[in-house]
Amino acid sequence: MKVAFDKIKITPKNYIGMPMAGYERTEPCLGKLDDIYAHGVLIETSNPDKNNKYLILISLDLLKLPISIADYIKTEITKELNFLRPEQILLHCTHTHAAPDLTGEFHFPGGFVNVLKGIMFGMNRNDKYIIWFSHQIIKLVKNLFNELEPCKMAWTKKLFNPEIVINRRHPARRSKPDLGVITFCRLDNNDMIGFIINYACHPTSLPGSNNKMSADYPGRILHKIDELTNDNIKAIFFNGPAADLNPITTCGTDYESLEKNKKPIYSQLGTYEHTTKIGNKIAQEALTLAQSIKDEEYYEEMNFFTKLRNFWIPFKDYKYFESTWLQNSLSHSIKKYFLLPIAKITSSNANFPAFIMKRRPFSICCYSIIQYVEFKAKSKTNEKKLSILTVPGELFENLGKILFNKSPTGKEDTFIFQNTSDWIAYLFPPSEYIKTGGYEPVASFSPKCGEYTINEMLNLFKEVGHK
Repeated sequence: MKVAFDKIKITPKNYIGMPMAGYERTEPCLGKLDDIYAHGVLIETSNPDKNNKYLILISLDLLKLPISIADYIKTEITKELNFLRPEQILLHCTHTHAAPDLTGEFHFPGGFVNVLKGIMFGMNRNDKYIIWFSHQIIKLVKNLFNELEPCKMAWTKKLFNPEIVINRRHPARRSKPDLGVITFCRLDNNDMIGFIINYACHPTSLPGSNNKMSADYPGRILHKIDELTNDNIKAIFFNGPAADLNPITTCGTDYESLEKNKKPIYSQLGTYEHTTKIGNKIAQEALTLAQSIKDEEYYEEMNFFTKLRNFWIPFKDYKYFESTWLQNSLSHSIKKYFLLPIAKITSSNANFPAFIMKRRPFSICCYSIIQYVEFKAKSKTNEKKLSILTVPGELFENLGKILFNKSPTGKEDTFIFQNTSDWIAYLFPPSEYIKTGGYEPVASFSPKCGEYTINEMLNLFKEVGHK
């Protein structure tokens, strides 16, 4: 088994004046707090079959990556390296809200009305940047193949939340996300080469009033790892089920009070000091956790297989009687009969539309993708399985728990990467939509995105021969 870690800068050369994604800002980008990167890890397995020999995991400091852009990048990589298949490449976005807009919906600064304008008419505004950073990713992948070195791997998890994360919809829940690490060490001297960090928290430590580009706290995590290890240990970050998990900056930690009045959570005014503080805490704990793994817990051989499932999600509402019905029904109708038809017409010739949509006899549907990757690791005395699950959007905490508990490899040996290979917005349980409502259902393609994604993943578990 071999591994390589590397990164490449994807900060636009002309970032001043570029639209930034994630908030309804009144102004475009006015500066830079830190650079944004594409981080990559390449794993070469013990399998002689090239179809299952290489796995490339790439994490981008961007808000989201629709399936059309993800497929374009994978196609360009496989053109350059024709022994690779698209399913051997995972493209993930950390979901920072301080990076360039790719899909055009934030192209027109000025608030909510102009976001609607961007949804309908903002396509094809950022193709040059998309093509440029796609070529940067190709350079990154080529560098990774030149940097492979023999290794062994291990992984572990722990619950971690020193009052830095809060569930914005259910503060009294006092959520404790898993902090997971997958580590790689050299065979000859046991020195750590690098490790994957998996944690669940929205990268929104910087508020909507921020107009400077930044990777947010994930960027500070990796910067701190470099600092703590004198650049000798590399790291890469993948966000977990973080749809309803926000960083704690200025809202405080009176969870019972925040349960009654959630406004302080939604209106936090974090600064770059908060960003750095949160990043540093996660970095220090992740490094300590990675270094705590014992030599006998490492595996010298590893093989993997990967399974994809493409599926269609109908744009249909639920039938129910709750106080949220009028608001949810109104937003659903506006999207169905006004926004989506116009967006479909205006984006029909776009190179990179936000959604792959298809009109069927009784509904509009959205095309998306999930992926299951299972590793079988072996040492001289033991063998163990590890899985990575990918979902095409922002996964609510409770749906993440369902996948962890149902995973073929078990909760402790399962990692979830959200916002991977596609983005269809929030993936929430029906109860959150019907009982609570809120802006998250408005931002999502369909109220049924979460339900369909979970059901497809559970079917995928069965397909790979497990319960």
